[in-house]
Amino acid sequence: MQTGLRCVENVFFFSDLEQDIKEYHLYDALDTVSTYLVSDNTDFDFYRQQKALWQREQNISSLRGAKNPKAPDILAAWTLDKYKFIHTLEKTWAMKPDMDWYILIDADTYVVWSNMMLWLGILDPKKKWYFGSEVNIAGIHFAHGGSGIILSKEFMYEIVVTHKGAASRWDPRTQGKCCGDLVLAEMMLEYGTKLHDVWPMMSGERPSSMPFGPGTPNYWCKPALTMHHLSPTDMKEFTHFEERRSDNPRPLTHADILNEFLLSSMSSSREDWDNLASDEGEFRKTGGVLSKTSSFEECAQACEDDEKCFQYSHHGKECYIGMSVRFGDTKEADNEGKCRSGWNMSRLSNWLSRQPVCERIEFPVQKG
Repeated sequence: MQTGLRCVENVFFFSDLEQDIKEYHLYDALDTVSTYLVSDNTDFDFYRQQKALWQREQNISSLRGAKNPKAPDILAAWTLDKYKFIHTLEKTWAMKPDMDWYILIDADTYVVWSNMMLWLGILDPKKKWYFGSEVNIAGIHFAHGGSGIILSKEFMYEIVVTHKGAASRWDPRTQGKCCGDLVLAEMMLEYGTKLHDVWPMMSGERPSSMPFGPGTPNYWCKPALTMHHLSPTDMKEFTHFEERRSDNPRPLTHADILNEFLLSSMSSSREDWDNLASDEGEFRKTGGVLSKTSSFEECAQACEDDEKCFQYSHHGKECYIGMSVRFGDTKEADNEGKCRSGWNMSRLSNWLSRQPVCERIEFPVQKG
């Protein structure tokens, strides 16, 4: 609320416990879940335990990190999350049925509101719009919740009014699903509405993990709407960045994020830093190279010798040669040694000089 949401009206917070945190009220998204499902479902053990502690005015922090008894690798609180989605929509509509657009985000989702307002302003909320960053599980295409979900007024009307009581009807079916954003998409498919994918405008990446360079997605001149997994510090820094360019009427693009926000912090080397050259997903997609080197200097030379290398990181005796550019984050030394990272700045500068100037910036859906 002190950064990306500080100027936004009509913000509602939903959780698995109704409480006040300073001046903000948190609504219990689960208090309308079918009673029989709550009482007979181990998914709700955490929910019941938390409410019991709260009612006895005991410290609920003792439950922090509690695991799902049926899936010990998963947090019990995360298991509850899938039951919140449709109930949250119904509760939000009950409080504010007169909005043109409804946007669902997580606590670590950052919204570029200048772009968001500009884009939604050219669209018709009286049409059934369901926007997000597409994820596919078992053939179901749905909007990734962490990247944010945008629903038009007509879409919300379809869920809450036309199909009144949808949340209660879907509660039993939710139990066997992985996640609530998937459940929402399955429900809307039954009602005849499909997701409109607007990736990379809505993204699951944070600025420091966005890949740039050859072999990466072509989103250079695409405007940014949302980003995910930002820490409070990340949000504060990006808010300050937006404030510095507040007089710029041009939509913020991914090119701006690299050129104006990240680039000045990149250098030939950074201590105690992981620039994600070793990230398995990006490493595999762009053909990264892993080699054994005894020093950071040898790793830097290995990057210099490979004309496709844009960045590198050295940890212990492992040298990761990356074919894309990412900024990364701090990484403290561990038993394997310290982590150091670097970028081939001359190669990066050459690549940047060949990128287009973003004169015409277009949103993926221009009207409708």
